[in-house]
Amino acid sequence: MTFPMKLLNTIEDLKQIDRNKTLCLVPTMGALHNGHLSLVELAKENAEQVCVSIFVNPLQFSEGEDLDKYPRDLEADLAKLAKLEVDYVFAPDYDEIYNEATQMIKAKPKLTKHLCGLSRPGHFDGVCTVVKRLFDLIRPDSAVFGEKDYQQLMVIEDMVSILKMKVKIIHGAIVREMNGLAMSSRNHYLTEDELLNAGNIFKTLSGIRGEFFTLEEGRDLLENLGIKVEYLEKRWGRLFFAGKLGSTRLIDNVRADKFY
Repeated sequence: MTFPMKLLNTIEDLKQIDRNKTLCLVPTMGALHNGHLSLVELAKENAEQVCVSIFVNPLQFSEGEDLDKYPRDLEADLAKLAKLEVDYVFAPDYDEIYNEATQMIKAKPKLTKHLCGLSRPGHFDGVCTVVKRLFDLIRPDSAVFGEKDYQQLMVIEDMVSILKMKVKIIHGAIVREMNGLAMSSRNHYLTEDELLNAGNIFKTLSGIRGEFFTLEEGRDLLENLGIKVEYLEKRWGRLFFAGKLGSTRLIDNVRADKFY
């Protein structure tokens, strides 16, 4: 690595952060792709220093989900972040984040009784708990979250507001593959044919937004293409999708207004 990026693994290591400069945090679970890297670039525009956290958070995985096989490649992640001249990478073990005194943060039902909250019980509680913990430990001035996980973003903003945390939440736009598929670490699971087929998700959302067909017609179209739809609905001014292609669960969303 040519840039003096600091790898921090423990709470003690966090003392190396320069508190005289503004700091923006990019929380991730690793397996970094260009979507993550766009969030890093956005963080660099909003603070004098950037810290990227890499921690696969077991609390946000429901029973039977892909915690054990979730892609992990810290060495490759560090190489990508060094090229972007990130200042700090916080890559802690489980025991550095959680202990017997850790209190679970409950997400508000008004935001979690829909969409992913229905099929992933406890997921957003796990998200809130780890984000609160990271904020407390790293003490950033701001943090960047991607709009692909839009419901998650709303839940985090709500938590920050309720707890009166002094962290500015910055939205990062969805970054897509050439065929429109929203970039995700889980895309790694898809076969070549599935990757091609997955582009139909964004095409369908765009078609509904453009009023070329209805939600029901869009659902039927995706199902006929072999994409098992979990939900496809309009909420909070956006169109949301979740479903499975093969064994891989994918999510996406777009603004619902026709003139995007």
